Amino acid sequence: MARRDYYEVLGVKKNASTDEIKKAFRALALKYHPDRNAGDADAERHFREAAEAWNVLGDAENRARYDRLGPLYTESGRPPSPDQVNDMLREAFGGLFRRRRADGPGEDLTYTLTISLEDAAKGVDRPLIIQRQVRCVRCDGTGDHPENRVSCVACGGSGKSAARRIFRTECATCDGKGYKPTDKCDICRGEKRRPTEETLRVKVPRGVATGSKLRLRNKGNDATPALGAAPASTGDLYVLVQVEEHALFRRRGPDLLCEVPVSLAELALGADLVVPTLEGTTTIRIPPGTPSGKSFRLPGRGLQGEAGKGDLHVKVDVETPAELSAEARAALQAFSASMTPASHPRRAEYQDAMKARR
Repeated sequence: MARRDYYEVLGVKKNASTDEIKKAFRALALKYHPDRNAGDADAERHFREAAEAWNVLGDAENRARYDRLGPLYTESGRPPSPDQVNDMLREAFGGLFRRRRADGPGEDLTYTLTISLEDAAKGVDRPLIIQRQVRCVRCDGTGDHPENRVSCVACGGSGKSAARRIFRTECATCDGKGYKPTDKCDICRGEKRRPTEETLRVKVPRGVATGSKLRLRNKGNDATPALGAAPASTGDLYVLVQVEEHALFRRRGPDLLCEVPVSLAELALGADLVVPTLEGTTTIRIPPGTPSGKSFRLPGRGLQGEAGKGDLHVKVDVETPAELSAEARAALQAFSASMTPASHPRRAEYQDAMKARR
């Protein structure tokens, strides 16, 4: 039975000519052909729909029958079965015509996992304790006591209506169950599922960043069972990763940034500076005369990225003394007085530019 309007599938009007229909089909077949879309399930579905529409609309006799019958059209030409009519009416009118409810998939769950920057750098295997809904094993998802069921007298336990009618084929008395429940399950209280606490483990890959989402398949809620429907899939668990702020490092993709406060003397005279890394510490050499704000790159000391490990960038900044003793103040004044224009070439250029404006 046609589930979609074939004219809509091909993107043509109902009064389109055969050549227009053929041209539209060829364009869709070329776009969605499996050879050009390997592994793309959505493209495969579009290709099948286009081929089905062409098989009907490309044939004059089939097209005339389709135009006459619309959604009741069948390729064989035979009238649709009551079940097919039920399907068509259910799609058209939703729940207006009662039918056995299909089993919906279980709900997805989310869990926020907070880890340190060090753990994000090396990757970790973490346990998770989650609360999820699972199918009740006591009643096998029926919500009642199986041993206390009473067979339905109206249908003799078959669940089918004695008279096969359009709009409803299940027994109206038992709603297609074939029995009448007497007591609710004492475990799930008729809910068909029960809450449970479960411990899982998740592997966090190296280089993971805040906002990353890790998927654990079938670790969400079980589906709510529906009588007569095929079991639906269990939901998934999505682990949202939150990387803690670090006291020493800032992150920029796979690179790490670290600002190190230093003294004026260390920059002016040069020094061996101990700086942090994710693995511990290392020592870098500060050349004499290094300006404040200069960065030193340590290759491969960052985080794992798609193109390899990032770098660690160490930026040195002069920290102005917050307090000075009398001796330190006097020494600093003597130091300042001993400076010549050659000691501060940038300041000398600035002063020359200021004078030029006068």
